[in-house]
Amino acid sequence: MSDAELERIRSAYRSRDVATETPYRWDNPAYVAYMQDIERALLRALGAAGATLAGARVLDVGCGSGYFLQRLHEYGADDCHGIDLMEERIANGHELYPTLDLHVGSATELPFPDGRFDLVTQFTCLSSILDDRVRLAAAREMQRVAAGGWILSWDMRRVRGGGPTPTVELHERELRRLFGEPALLRRAALRFELTQLVRGHAMLTAALTALPPLRSHVLGLWRVPS
Repeated sequence: MSDAELERIRSAYRSRDVATETPYRWDNPAYVAYMQDIERALLRALGAAGATLAGARVLDVGCGSGYFLQRLHEYGADDCHGIDLMEERIANGHELYPTLDLHVGSATELPFPDGRFDLVTQFTCLSSILDDRVRLAAAREMQRVAAGGWILSWDMRRVRGGGPTPTVELHERELRRLFGEPALLRRAALRFELTQLVRGHAMLTAALTALPPLRSHVLGLWRVPS
């Protein structure tokens, strides 16, 4: 990854991390409902594809402080590694989740051998890479270390508004460019602003989520050849 792209991503995330007002916090019922919806979608997709978490070796690319990786560990994954550009996030992750093996590094140069992991995940990491060639290089690295296993991608299919972190859309066509034909590809999660509007009310959230145009993300699973 070029030095310029690395520093652009770091700068964008530093700006977001220091934001004082955010609805993405655990005392917001809408955020709690939103995160629970994501986890249900992930578990349903893994089950439908036949990708088991029990004893799995997992790498999360762009792991932040390790929240999703820790949840996968709690759901049965055994050997759990994460990598992220931001030293501050990795340091925070070491404090929060000491059982995880977290590394500072680039998605385009994963420090692991071929086929090291049963499952490689990314949660809104690739959409933060604006350069198409760099994004493809990161996807190729994910495929390399997941040879014989699975790749799971959770990312935004449509970008709305500006926000502190510039992003690109990872719609179905772009995901096929990055990873090839998926074993499973579906739209998931109600747009967060709508979850906010209904205050995370379970029945209303479920009813609105049933309408595909209102779903904000794409969840994909790929079986990687050995």
